Amino acid sequence: MVDATEEMKVTQSVGSLVAAEQLFFEGQVGGVLLIPAGFEKKVMSGQQASVSVYSDAGYFLVYKQTLTGAMQSIGTFSGGVEVRRLMAKGATPEQAVEKRDPIALNSVMLFNPAGGYNSFIIPGLIMVILQQTLLIGIGLLGGTDKERGRFRFAVPQTLTKGGVIPVVVGKAGAYFVLYTVNIVITQLWVYHWFNLPDKATLLPALALMVPFLLAVIFLGMALSTFFSRREHSILFVVFLSPIALFLSGLSWPASAIPQWLHGAAHVLPSTVMVPAWLRVRTMGAELHHVGDAFCFLTLQAMVYFVLAVGLYWWVGKGKKGRKGRKGKGGRASRVDGIIGQ
Repeated sequence: MVDATEEMKVTQSVGSLVAAEQLFFEGQVGGVLLIPAGFEKKVMSGQQASVSVYSDAGYFLVYKQTLTGAMQSIGTFSGGVEVRRLMAKGATPEQAVEKRDPIALNSVMLFNPAGGYNSFIIPGLIMVILQQTLLIGIGLLGGTDKERGRFRFAVPQTLTKGGVIPVVVGKAGAYFVLYTVNIVITQLWVYHWFNLPDKATLLPALALMVPFLLAVIFLGMALSTFFSRREHSILFVVFLSPIALFLSGLSWPASAIPQWLHGAAHVLPSTVMVPAWLRVRTMGAELHHVGDAFCFLTLQAMVYFVLAVGLYWWVGKGKKGRKGRKGKGGRASRVDGIIGQ
């Protein structure tokens, strides 16, 4: 029965657990099914028998396949034993099946028909990857400019009122246009390659994607002002990546996360975007179903825009002030040198 399942294939049969353990450590098998001595005797005598399953929990997919195949086989075998006992007592095969399973359960997975791990995790994981790679890229550019002393090109020389806003808007527009290529790859090609469930319509998908990208871009621009070297952005965002994934509710349900921690996680756009995006792409939600997420992402983009403008103005003003002091000192030294001559 185990060999007939879709999940597993019996490759070897050995006489002891020690031999099976050796095969496992050599990598020849991914799991072990132990049928103990006296198993048939207990089954035939009506006693409860046990079967042990050993699997490698270090590899989630192998563990899931082994456990699923074993449970299906054991359940089918147990049901067959019970049906035969009922038939031995005089019941017909139909009566035995009905008594063994009086209420049949028909389970249908609406939004993950195959019950696959990739259909569950990849759509949300893509959004986290988009966010983190965009933050790294913007941070690398900002850190490189600072490292090479070129940050004067990132802000206008004359910090008049509103002088920073065109720079921030222009850079954000360039990042947005460039990242539309990644959007096409991840949201069209990847979905087609992996055959992921897609029930989205155009309007709610665009309504979420635009403010999400803008919020991430303005957040990245604000953070880039703090990176004095380009390596700092990689260290910071890589450290932040598992936290962003964990707090998004993908690897751990949001209801099991402490409320204060889940609230603090809303600083990251992915915390709101991931569940809303899953509802749109996987469940076919319309715009009014994710209206709260759309409003939150829009407000977040506006807040981070103001923050980016303020930090760009502050950094540019500091550069201008230091340049002015340096220039005054240089002129004074030159005058002193002329007088000395």
